[in-house]
Amino acid sequence: MELEAIDVIDRKIIDQLRLDGRRSFGQIARYVGLSEGSVRQRYHRLLSLGVVQVVGMPNSPRLGYVEARLSIRVRGATVETVARALASLAEVRFVGACIGSFDLSVDVRCDDQTQMNAFLTDTVRTITGIDVLETATVLEVIKDEYLWSGFREPIGRPTRPHPAAGAIARP
Repeated sequence: MELEAIDVIDRKIIDQLRLDGRRSFGQIARYVGLSEGSVRQRYHRLLSLGVVQVVGMPNSPRLGYVEARLSIRVRGATVETVARALASLAEVRFVGACIGSFDLSVDVRCDDQTQMNAFLTDTVRTITGIDVLETATVLEVIKDEYLWSGFREPIGRPTRPHPAAGAIARP
């Protein structure tokens, strides 16, 4: 990935989308001090680089789904092999390699408890290399947000205009 191609303006655009993924290019342009077309072009470049994606996040338990966090210790296979096998499964939403007591952290979503039981027993437990599997079922989502402090600028702080914009940025 061309990380050097991501500049401070790109990070500010991402930060605005992080706050509201439906924010218009015009609103973002006013914030970062560029034209709407420039923001649109940068957004499409960020999408094509795989740096950003804008999606709706469901509250799975409220929709009736069952979610679980799997903590997995690998033995007799590589962590990468097990991770790729898990990542290929439709029920798996997230796979992360870890350092600590477990090698992998995996988020799973199933339609109901019966499907979760079958998935864990008939699918996950049959993957070669899984030595220890701990499962924590999500009963209720207390907080699930992708808002963090941002890249470089505090939230709500106006930015300096881009030198090429020739205009003063407005919050």
